[in-house]
Amino acid sequence: MSGTRRTTGDRRATGGRWAGLAPRRGATAHLLAVGRHASAGRGGRRDPRLTVQALCLVLTGMAAALLVWGVQTVHTVYEGRQARLAARIPVAAEPSARPAAWWAQSDDTWGEKVFSVVYVEPAGPSAPLPPGLPRLPEPGESFVSPALLDAMPAAATRYGGLAGTIGREGLADAGELFVYVRPPAGVSVQGYATTLGISGFGTERPGDPAYFASQSFDRPEGDFLWLLVPQLGLPVAVLLVVASRLGARQRDRRLAVLFAIGAGRSVRARVAAGEALRPLAAGVVLAGVPLAALTLTGVRLPLTGYEVPAADLAPLRWRFPLALVGVWAALCLVFAALHLRVRPAGTGRPRAARRPPSAWPGVLCGTGALAVVAGAAVGQAMGLRLFVLGTTLTLVGLPPLLGRAAARAAERLTGRGTANPARLIGGRWAAAHPAVVARAGAALVVMLGLVAQALVLVTDLTAGARNATVLGERLDGGLLEVYSAPASQEAYARFLTALGPETRVLRVLPGSGTPEGAGPVLRGDCRDLAALGAMRSCPRDRALPVREVYRERTPRTEALRWMSFGSVHVQASASRAALLEAQGPFVVLTGGPEGRERAERAALATLPLPHVDVPGAGSVVGAQARARQAGWVVLVAAAGFLLLALTGAAGLLHAFLDRADELRPLAGYTSGARFHLRVAYWGMGVPMACVLAPAALTAALLAGVNLGFLSPSGSSPLALLAGGLVVAVTVCAAATVAGGWLAARFTHRWVPRGD
Repeated sequence: MSGTRRTTGDRRATGGRWAGLAPRRGATAHLLAVGRHASAGRGGRRDPRLTVQALCLVLTGMAAALLVWGVQTVHTVYEGRQARLAARIPVAAEPSARPAAWWAQSDDTWGEKVFSVVYVEPAGPSAPLPPGLPRLPEPGESFVSPALLDAMPAAATRYGGLAGTIGREGLADAGELFVYVRPPAGVSVQGYATTLGISGFGTERPGDPAYFASQSFDRPEGDFLWLLVPQLGLPVAVLLVVASRLGARQRDRRLAVLFAIGAGRSVRARVAAGEALRPLAAGVVLAGVPLAALTLTGVRLPLTGYEVPAADLAPLRWRFPLALVGVWAALCLVFAALHLRVRPAGTGRPRAARRPPSAWPGVLCGTGALAVVAGAAVGQAMGLRLFVLGTTLTLVGLPPLLGRAAARAAERLTGRGTANPARLIGGRWAAAHPAVVARAGAALVVMLGLVAQALVLVTDLTAGARNATVLGERLDGGLLEVYSAPASQEAYARFLTALGPETRVLRVLPGSGTPEGAGPVLRGDCRDLAALGAMRSCPRDRALPVREVYRERTPRTEALRWMSFGSVHVQASASRAALLEAQGPFVVLTGGPEGRERAERAALATLPLPHVDVPGAGSVVGAQARARQAGWVVLVAAAGFLLLALTGAAGLLHAFLDRADELRPLAGYTSGARFHLRVAYWGMGVPMACVLAPAALTAALLAGVNLGFLSPSGSSPLALLAGGLVVAVTVCAAATVAGGWLAARFTHRWVPRGD
């Protein structure tokens, strides 16, 4: 033995001088390694089922990273917006102090959007400078936001001479429509009830939205979180649960062995967590890196066009990576927690006969259909509630019924195709597993139906907004309502002069000679009154109702009912100069959109705090602001729908590969992947087609009922349904091809033994 050379391993085993350098691994590291090696396969050949499970875990990590980035981005963007809004809020001067400037706000509309027009008039040489302005505008000058200048080139001249654009720090967001104006010489905003004497700008608390009407992103932060978290959080939860049940037979058997030899829950949890460590980390990194890069470049969101600048995302450059570490750890812990309970292994006892299908899906669908019909018949708010309830019940009960229908269709197809072995094997597999098909299609069915209904309900206009929209299209800017703060007769005369003699002008003045008593009276020259419609006679002596003056209803006579002053009577005035004697809004009859620009410029140049608009525009603006939220709903729902589609496809693919062992005896009689692709087509593709087609038709039918009876002005969801159906078909087709190809690789390795 003295001539035998001792190796390093011998010295470590015998406690030699190098024994202290031997690598030591704790129990947790060993157990995690056991789980990691179990998920890697045996013999260097990776089981395709393990590949599907790993891909599902990678997708889970990516979805969780997207969810965290979305939540953090919403919070950070709102923080930046609120800080900029607070910085431009005027600070009222003390009652005993002299104001440094006069501040007043009006509003204007463009493209069914309302935005603020803020008047700033210095009261002395120390007037404060609003955020985003390099200097105060000179009399008759304006500073316009870049987004408004791009969208409405006429803004360069509508509000006076263009002095420049408002800087980023003076706008709530890059897409905000906003104007700072200094009244022209001879016009002042001082002394009016809506004018505020200020000492400066900026408050410590977030800005009050009532100060400005320019919010292009005007929903509360909580509303966006309620939209984002369920739409993306649900797919993350479903993905994690599905991934935990992929490969369930092998994993349950492995954990049952550990339980049998006395391993506790913590041991089993660490072994299970070892399977998910690397795939979840890969998913978090794959999604986290490009999302972190967006914090350096900024991003313009699709569908909505909302621009998120890099400056607003700067805090995420360190918050987001730290959050990803916590998300990864939380996902691993949840995955391990899902395997704490040991599932009982199968026994040799005979199983009970197959139970008949449950009746609850049919009951839910029937009840939901009755509620949908009742809601359509009742209408109004109660009918809408019944319809939403019925739609939810129908969509919840529909997937199991579609799974059973797909199984029966596969069984019938199998019975007629006994000469085709691929059709026979695939059809029988689908007929024996209706629950697998139902689970794969459940997410697609529910999401398609709910998103279609959300689109219809969000874009629907009120009855008033619908009528006002039609009226505005018929008027085409040919009739305008102009009102302002109280002004002198000289100011009104300058306004009429600026309009020109060819423009017809009427005036709503307080009257005392109406049959119903004192009320507003529309006054003007008989020729100007005749421009509203054919007259029976021109009422000179006393004011008469509109219906008695005009022979028929025209868009211009109907527009009188939509004006801010309500129902009016009509009476001719002695002359145009008589229209200047009292206070009241003007009714300007123009030749079209060009006439509106002329009226806008004339009002801004001569009247204090003017407002020019089409009758009924207030009803349309509010409804269209809500309708624009559809872009946000579709954007977030599209991401959730894609994740759920991939989840269903992964579950279906794994269930198919889990039975691929049954195809192994055929490996010696087939070559290539054509046979396995045909089996996957009949076992996966055809059943999913039997699910998706009725699901899309049901969603379209429910949306049609909503459009026809409850939300007649809502947007049609056909494009959305078609896009969702294309995505679902593409994902299912990819899963079918992958199933056939992986099954071919899996089964061709089989070698018969013991023959």
